[in-house]
Amino acid sequence: MVDHEPESVGLQIRSARKRMGLGVKELSEKAGCSEEYLEWVEEGQVQPPVALLISIAKAMKMNSGSFLHVDQTVSRRQEEAEKRTEHYSYSTLTQPEETSHLMAFSIKIPPRSAHTGVGYRHEGEEFVYVLTGEAEITVEGKKTRLSQKESLRFNSNLDHHLSNPGNKESELLVILYVP
Repeated sequence: MVDHEPESVGLQIRSARKRMGLGVKELSEKAGCSEEYLEWVEEGQVQPPVALLISIAKAMKMNSGSFLHVDQTVSRRQEEAEKRTEHYSYSTLTQPEETSHLMAFSIKIPPRSAHTGVGYRHEGEEFVYVLTGEAEITVEGKKTRLSQKESLRFNSNLDHHLSNPGNKESELLVILYVP
């Protein structure tokens, strides 16, 4: 019996893009990222943040959770299910479904780390609940600092950034509503 690895998110995006006859430039413009970054994603050099995966799916008129998968194989270690971006790691907690508009994630942010460059924007609303540690969420330039067991809900169409100003890793429950 041969155990096949699931196709990487980058390869899934590239396959879908080519099936739809879209070029890298066209998709990057629609999704709101640079051509170079999209190429890195497709080549597996970077793991894109959740917001970009949602934007890419929407740009291709696909279900917003198309590239977000729950690893349900018992044999895989938790760290293999965890996706890493440059600034945080996340695990998908909900199985994407065609008719579902809610997605939940566990996000871990290392101590004293913050997003650099542009923030994220995507359709819908976002709810962030701090499980451990603390988080600072900047929405359209307004900073809100949250401690353990505190939460914030905001319009995710607005430019937003997550950071951890604390001295220990933070874990957040993030729930996205995408129309």
